[in-house]
Order: sequence, then C-alpha cells, then structure tokens
Amino acid sequence: MVTLYKKEPDGKLLYAEYWIEEGQVVEHIGTVGTHGTTSRADLPETYNHEDEFKSDFLKRFSDQGYEEASQQYSYVLLIQYPMKSMTGTKRDLWLKDKASEALISELGWRGLGIVDGHDMGKTANPITEFALNIYCYVVDEKLGIQTIKRVLKETRLDYTRIKIASRELKNDGEYILKYAAKKAQEFYV
Repeated sequence: MVTLYKKEPDGKLLYAEYWIEEGQVVEHIGTVGTHGTTSRADLPETYNHEDEFKSDFLKRFSDQGYEEASQQYSYVLLIQYPMKSMTGTKRDLWLKDKASEALISELGWRGLGIVDGHDMGKTANPITEFALNIYCYVVDEKLGIQTIKRVLKETRLDYTRIKIASRELKNDGEYILKYAAKKAQEFYV
C-alpha cells in the first residue's frame, strides 16, 4: 500500500492511496476523516508490473502536491487497556487482536493513519500495574482520538476501560493523557 497526503490552503488534509488486491488496483482518495471514494480496475495493460504503476501513481499525485505518508504523520496515539498479569489473559489477547483489527480498518478507511503495533507488560508506575498498549500513527490528533473512541465504543471493545495518550512524532517527549474512561487517573507507559 502507498499512501500520500496533501494539505489544502483552507487547512483540509487530503489523502490518496492504492493497493493491489486480487489482481486489481484499488485507489482510495478523499479528505482525512471521511471514507472517501474507492475505485477498482484491473492492473492496466500499459504497466508490466506493480512497480511501473507505483511510479506513475507517485508522479501523478506528487505533481498535485501530495507527499508520502511518513512525512505527514504528526502524532503517536497510545490506546491502553489495564491487565491483571504480565502476560495477560485469553480475553486480553483477544482484545489486542480485535481492537487492532477494528482500528486498522477505521483509521485506514478514513485516511487518518495506521496501527503500528502493540506491547503488553508492566508499566512504569511505581505501583505494580500491567497494560496492553496499542500504538497508532495519525495525521490529525483530534480526529484520531474521536475515531478511536467511537470505533471502540461501537464495537464494544472494553471502551469503558481505555486510556488514550498522545505525543508528537517529531520529538520523543512524554505521552500526555488525552482521554480516560475513568476519571482522575494517572498515566504510565
């Protein structure tokens, strides 16, 4: 998959991406935060293989002012679930898979970003505490947090237990707690 972004003069952020699926090129284009439009076509006969199509796609959108996604991701959002042990329960493992799957889909289809993995274990809290952390790179912090909260609530993936923290990608600063399902909570990675 190749994803590109373009900032409009009015502040809107646009995305354009493509991937190959079952021998077809799928192009997905829209405004960040929306589902956009999707078109499918057989890999055009004018291209011998995907590399030629990729080169053409990059040129076509770069000429319009789009840049590669890695230059546009601005924030790392960390979704944290509490756990009772270092390795987690079957429920924790199930939750990791289902929450990641739901977030990959929703962040991707809205052009907001990607899920970049997870970890499980002891937090830095001086009081022994364990957590499942899911990491997402997003282009818009506010829209990313809103989308994460909505999708976890709609899919009933323990929304009432989550914490969401954020940090700017360009610096390795501390995560700042942006949302906690339960009030007055501290946050430790």
